[in-house]
Amino acid sequence: MNTPSTIALAAVLALALTGCDRLTAPDSPSQAPAAPATETAEMTPAEEPDLVVRPQAVESTAGIDWEAARRDMASVPSSEREQGSFQVESGSAAAPVPVLLPTGIVVPQSAEGGVRFKPMSDGYFATYPGVDYDIVVNGTNEIIGARDAGGTAADTEPAFESTASGAQVVFSRYGADYLIEFECKNATGASPTCISEDEALEIARKLVIAGTR
Repeated sequence: MNTPSTIALAAVLALALTGCDRLTAPDSPSQAPAAPATETAEMTPAEEPDLVVRPQAVESTAGIDWEAARRDMASVPSSEREQGSFQVESGSAAAPVPVLLPTGIVVPQSAEGGVRFKPMSDGYFATYPGVDYDIVVNGTNEIIGARDAGGTAADTEPAFESTASGAQVVFSRYGADYLIEFECKNATGASPTCISEDEALEIARKLVIAGTR
């Protein structure tokens, strides 16, 4: 016959065994977290936009029509080839482009330095100081772009353009490129005006050839 103490001990043991079962074998096994779904479709790289192929700027030397320059120089009276206080060489020692200079330019006696002329490896430049503006004439045989090296470009008419310092006129002749700059002295403001378009173009059209090879 079971005693009350025996029954109580049996109940305690039963509870203990039940607890052990719960520790070793849970009622429902815990599920592992689901792995992120992997994409089965193969990723294709984004298509790169088509880039515009720009022509490379290539510096080269223009062909000069020296024969035409010599003809024009021979037709200009020496009295019209005003050179100021400098000497423009001709022949083999001449600048690499025909030298075009303005005529009828009055240089004030108070101007510092006076008229200057300097030959360069690619051309020349000449400066004429004035009261309202200085004139700088540049000539070059350098070309940048698709124009063939050694090719002689056609002559172009002078084109006027206002600049931050005054104005400029550009044109081509004998295959060389020329730039006349008018640098204002007394004009003020963001766009100084010291010479009109008609005056600037008139100076450009009256350039004479003063040196050639």
